[in-house]
Amino acid sequence: MVIYDPRGHTWDSWCALMNELFAPNQLGTAPEEKWQEWGISISGIGYFGNSGIPDTRNFDNWQDWAERLVGIMSIQG
Repeated sequence: MVIYDPRGHTWDSWCALMNELFAPNQLGTAPEEKWQEWGISISGIGYFGNSGIPDTRNFDNWQDWAERLVGIMSIQG
């Protein structure tokens, strides 16, 4: 599975793209200060939950977490 690379995106841009990509799952968007909670909710989507995505609480910023997410999902894909 290919997901959007966060490099060059703001949080709002990347979050909106991910929301579009997974629209059937009604992921929604969140303000940047809630990125960790949003990231935790994405792990509830079956494909992500089964892929061992990293826990957002282990990251200081959304960019590092999202880049790790992209790496894991590109290996799984």
